[in-house]
Amino acid sequence: MKTTNKNNIGVLTYKKFDENVLSNSSFDIKQLFKIILHDKDFIRFEIFDKNKNLLLTTNPCDDASNVVIIHSAKVYRDEEIKWTNFNAYRTPMYIYGKKIKWKVNHRVFKTKKSAVDFAGFTNRNIAAIIEKFIDRD
Repeated sequence: MKTTNKNNIGVLTYKKFDENVLSNSSFDIKQLFKIILHDKDFIRFEIFDKNKNLLLTTNPCDDASNVVIIHSAKVYRDEEIKWTNFNAYRTPMYIYGKKIKWKVNHRVFKTKKSAVDFAGFTNRNIAAIIEKFIDRD
């Protein structure tokens, strides 16, 4: 897919307002990932060309076939209680045995390190895709 990155405009959509972002040399991808992964009010990010055609989005849409859809990776902790042990004369009275899993984009990992590595790898690939639509001249 050939991309022309002159005059592309990025739009960050929050719950109460939209924010236009110029896709030029001052565009910061690290700040964009902080917003996507950690901002509670964030809804979607889109990049439009100068003719208002959608090029890239974080929200899946059915009507456009040439749109690049990205899914950023975030690490989630999933705990499952396997057993409990009760003793009234002990502090704390309950002891829990837990099985911890780490999830990234519906993939399950046993260790946090492998989950963080996979999320970093995925987000670097997404950053390379976004970089195609940004004018760095």
